[in-house]
Amino acid sequence: MRRRGISVIELLVSIVIIAILLAITVPAIQTMRESARRVQCQNNLRQILTAIHAHHAETGALPSFYNGTSLKYPLQEWDLFHTHSWRVPLLPYLEQSDLKAKLSWDALATAEENTAVAQAVVSTFICPGGDDPTEMGWGLKHDRIDSVVDSGNIPESDRYYVVRSDYDALAGIQVFPNPMPPGADVNSVDHVHWGIWGWPVFEKRAITGSRLSQYRQGKFRDVSDGLSNTIAIVERTGKPIDLLNGKPNITPGNPTANYPGQVGWSASNTFAWSIHGNGVGVNETNSKGMYSFHTGGANIGIADGSVRFLSDSVDFETLVKLYGRSDGGLPGE
Repeated sequence: MRRRGISVIELLVSIVIIAILLAITVPAIQTMRESARRVQCQNNLRQILTAIHAHHAETGALPSFYNGTSLKYPLQEWDLFHTHSWRVPLLPYLEQSDLKAKLSWDALATAEENTAVAQAVVSTFICPGGDDPTEMGWGLKHDRIDSVVDSGNIPESDRYYVVRSDYDALAGIQVFPNPMPPGADVNSVDHVHWGIWGWPVFEKRAITGSRLSQYRQGKFRDVSDGLSNTIAIVERTGKPIDLLNGKPNITPGNPTANYPGQVGWSASNTFAWSIHGNGVGVNETNSKGMYSFHTGGANIGIADGSVRFLSDSVDFETLVKLYGRSDGGLPGE
């Protein structure tokens, strides 16, 4: 008895069926993976929030933005990049006491003696939806402020290398009056709605171009809008690349789209890069606001310890109410 082969039509039908099944299953698998990444990201935020609350319970305040003993107030704006960040005091509460013990508190966060700490990957600070955590970013060494600012020409000897964090504490949000008065300073502290992380005292009342005279640590009792209505930490992924609407933000002054703020988890940022920019939406830019690789929005950590997923379609007015600790406005009013 002759065995009947598969006809061309039957083969085509089989291919079509397989293609349909793939079209159905592949997006479903991708959705499941994204859901798992989002859940793990939310778990990371909860751990950080728990550590923040534990630190507050023990010390009576949130971690300072600027830590260490190597630099004294008043601090130059350039100095702020090189102090120990708010994440470092949280290490013992994140089961990272051994890493904290390796740190030299008397040296700059970016100093050679702190290289092992700065280049350590702390998984709690890394969103699973981001890029390879071992891909390090770089900054300019503290004593090389006069080096060429063209990111393509700075020699290796002038650079330090660090591992990033995908979560950041933003000190507040910038809100310009509309219309802006002629001659008004866009960098004035008067345009900032401060969040839970305390507040700075500048010599010139400007977030850039001024020495920092003092930094007052935040306390939960100062949040008159309520902890459940105020942002504590946000996603800020994509570093060490400066991203704008999903693409590297290449400019004549920054041809490699090198991230302009602090990349490393262990070192601090200046206030210019620690404030959500005026009019900036969710997932618009990682240099002036919250930014994630999750579809449709970003995770945020609320000061009461809860975590929410914030849609990238949320309006700016709602963001202002979420950031401000005592502006009298509540989200949804």
